[in-house]
Amino acid sequence: MRRRTALTVVSAAIGGAVVPLSFAPAQAAAEEQRGPQSPTARWDFDERTGTVTREAVSGAANPIACVFTDARYKPDSDPVRRRGVSGRALYFDGYSTVVTAEGPGTLDLSGGVTVDAWIAPYAYEHGIDGKPQALVNQHNPDAKTGFLLGLRRFGRIVFQLGFGTDLVEVEGAADQPAAKGRWTHVAATYDPAAHRLRLYRDGRLIGTASTPDRAPQRASDEPLLIGRHNRPTLLNGEFHANMYMGLMDSLAIRPGTLDDAMANKEHAERLAALPGRRAPRPDMTLNRARFDGDRHRPQFHMLPPWHWMNEPHAPVYFKGKYHIFYQHDPLGPYWGQIHWGHAVSTDMVHWRDLPIALAPAADSVGPDGCWSGSAHVDGDRGPVLFFTGGDDRLPYRQRTGMAVSSYPTDRDTDLPTWTMKAEPVTEAPAGIPAGPGTAWAENFRDPFVWEEDGVWYQLVGSGIVDYDGTRITKKYGGTALVYTARRPEGPWTYRGPLHHNDLATVPEPGEAWELPVLLPLPGPEGKRTGKHILLVSPWWDAFNPNAVKHTYYWIGTFDKDACRFAPDHDKPREFDFGEHFTGPSGFVTPDGRSVLFSISQDRRSEQQHAQSGWAHNAGMPVSIRLRPDGNLGVEPIAEAARLRGKQLARIRQTSVTDANRRLTDVSGDMLDIEALIDPRDATTVTLAVRASADGSEQTLLSYDTTAHHFSIDRSRSSLDPDVRKGVHGGSVELDGGRLKLRVLLDRSMLETYVNGANSLTSRVYPTREDATGLRLNSQGGSAHIVSLDIWRMNGAYDTTVAPAAYDPPRPADVDALPNHDFATGDLEGWTVVSGTTFSDANVTTRTDWGWGGPFCQAETHDDPTGHHLWGFNPDAGGDDATGVLRSTTVVLGGDGVVDLLVSGGNDPDRLYAAVVRADDGKVLAKETGRGAEQYRRVVFDLAAHVGERIYVEVVDKAAGGWGHISIDDVNVPVRRT
Repeated sequence: MRRRTALTVVSAAIGGAVVPLSFAPAQAAAEEQRGPQSPTARWDFDERTGTVTREAVSGAANPIACVFTDARYKPDSDPVRRRGVSGRALYFDGYSTVVTAEGPGTLDLSGGVTVDAWIAPYAYEHGIDGKPQALVNQHNPDAKTGFLLGLRRFGRIVFQLGFGTDLVEVEGAADQPAAKGRWTHVAATYDPAAHRLRLYRDGRLIGTASTPDRAPQRASDEPLLIGRHNRPTLLNGEFHANMYMGLMDSLAIRPGTLDDAMANKEHAERLAALPGRRAPRPDMTLNRARFDGDRHRPQFHMLPPWHWMNEPHAPVYFKGKYHIFYQHDPLGPYWGQIHWGHAVSTDMVHWRDLPIALAPAADSVGPDGCWSGSAHVDGDRGPVLFFTGGDDRLPYRQRTGMAVSSYPTDRDTDLPTWTMKAEPVTEAPAGIPAGPGTAWAENFRDPFVWEEDGVWYQLVGSGIVDYDGTRITKKYGGTALVYTARRPEGPWTYRGPLHHNDLATVPEPGEAWELPVLLPLPGPEGKRTGKHILLVSPWWDAFNPNAVKHTYYWIGTFDKDACRFAPDHDKPREFDFGEHFTGPSGFVTPDGRSVLFSISQDRRSEQQHAQSGWAHNAGMPVSIRLRPDGNLGVEPIAEAARLRGKQLARIRQTSVTDANRRLTDVSGDMLDIEALIDPRDATTVTLAVRASADGSEQTLLSYDTTAHHFSIDRSRSSLDPDVRKGVHGGSVELDGGRLKLRVLLDRSMLETYVNGANSLTSRVYPTREDATGLRLNSQGGSAHIVSLDIWRMNGAYDTTVAPAAYDPPRPADVDALPNHDFATGDLEGWTVVSGTTFSDANVTTRTDWGWGGPFCQAETHDDPTGHHLWGFNPDAGGDDATGVLRSTTVVLGGDGVVDLLVSGGNDPDRLYAAVVRADDGKVLAKETGRGAEQYRRVVFDLAAHVGERIYVEVVDKAAGGWGHISIDDVNVPVRRT
């Protein structure tokens, strides 16, 4: 369980605060109060370029760290700067931007201190582990020393000051936050004469707190950090929480004390010096240029301007524009703090970013997250949004809510402004009947809403279970609960389960359903068929290897009076053959098409997300229909062709050999490919994409005419061992004896549509600059190319940016450390020095640890099954076992750069993997885990030690929780003898 630092929190009410502290009577009456003096430290952030900011008093150049000052997948770039209140301002991205300084000069806290700055927040953090987003701090919460100025949930301003015995906090009034999207001047002051902390917002007092009758203590051993907490919570072993997101300008730390009159006077003087006597509107533009040159970031698929997204949802058409919303964490490329992002288009393929539509708010249905939902037009007032509101105070933590746009008053068809209704639409059920059991109240989310013949219908994803009053005794399967109403606000009437899967016979759709979608299926030429498609995303209570990988569907009939769905087939069908098409959402376009949006999970590790700065993107919208044979038809929406640029190839009626000759000069990583192939006597027909000249990187799309099977083979898709690979596919029948392919290639995105009936969505992450080639192949006979057309694609946003950063090749004149990746399946080449924690039994190919997620171990062509050394062996003492493991001793060669994957407990003194000099036993470099099982790649630059004898040592001297260390893919350049 996470511990929270004990704080003395005092009421934000002005005056009369009750303080649980004892102190001597103030001596202020006998002393002259001093106002703020000249700063001992000041940052104006006026630099236009570079990776430092100048502290104005000392002249010191303080480093600005952010993810792209040493980029992994794109060229290095400077931190973001924008126009400030005066001059320039520094933009903090919410997860990686931080300024590090030695401290606030000669500041003596005992004489009073004032800390103030201009800030324009972009988003509020949830308050992870009860800690504030730090604007500036130099404190040690354990020792109760130092200071912190920051923001709590929903922008509430706080100041903490440590006295050794107490860490006293003053909170600003809840109705006086630092508002998002506007400049706010915040000031905190300590008055030693009055024994008071005071907070000011735009020159007005918003909170006070009493302090002990003793001097505060500095935390001089701590760095002064701007933008990040001194003791941040580490999320997923990778991300620092409790960081600020937004613009900051004119940060100053001054000796002395502000009072109410002086704070008001100073603020008035600041405004008087500005044009128009007011703070300018901050530039919060969502600038995609931050990612320019990223070799994997898609260009013609919808994706947020930055950070994390999950499923797009609530597609809706209104007044000539298509709107799409999406799950979004604006504070970093990781799951959490869920908002609704928003984009608009006139054709569903060219997109513009709009402001965040919904954000968690204290007085809303969703203070702890605005989760997935849907949209529908409600007459003249325009679209209304239905969302899942997260509220951890509720017994079941979720319910559905509604939001309306400002269109009725501003007539803006971009719909940039939304207001959440205060009252919920539907509440999580408690024991309501649902077929064989009762609705699973803890799973009640993702409303899908539409109106038909004056009746509003709402599907809510859930499951069916038996309770014994305190616990679940049986799980029957997933379901969608149906509600109806005459108007969006309700009242909504429960109508029972739409349909459900029986876990005993049909386990694929999971224990509960997420994101249920019910759409009519048009037939040829858009005619009505009377059939519907029901799509669901499976969910399991515990970890399941199929979680968040598949979408299942039934074709059947919807009885709108009984609110029941009758499937035409008992067994659900998998919508996509890959493992990246998930989170469906859909709607009916004005011309009667049923269109699906989806999220294309990128399957990257948390470290890769942190290094890239973004996570996931939407798939290409697809049209679905009922084919004459009664099966589902699926293909990209017709508008996708509007993204086509120059045609690179037009090939007709030729052989595979001749087609390859004509493809010699055709290449690209943003392509639209249409192919019609007659296999003739070939047993296999293959199209290779993202292929390097030597074939070391290539992705194969193949059809097996004997097995009637279409597949993607990614085993050579990337030389990066940390990239997920594998083979996926499914059964496909030829159409009139021919294979028809439509392939959309967009950097790391690869979508293939086969015969208009099946799709396969995947991701590929090549490392080589020349991995852009195309090749055809047929085996067992000679296939005939009826037609092959290839177009270069244009971007969905502004100007397409070329990739510009590739991995340097590994040294070729070296050998590898024996059994460096444990591919032998045992500890061959390694020696157990002591203990019992390391043995052959620890070498595993497990892809998950059974209770939470993927290891993300290395996958190489030499070891495609992914052997790795998991330091936790439940049959040999588990976390309590200890020991030391050592590699073969070798001579370090090549460039001296050693890299390896590490995970496990965070204890650098007792749990670590190290490179050790053999001659004297000196540890040259080492790394511990980060309290996470997922591997992360660490790199040691040991160029100064090339030619020395070294070995790798894995040390586990820790017992108890997280008392293990795991490693994989230890790459040591070994000098050849």
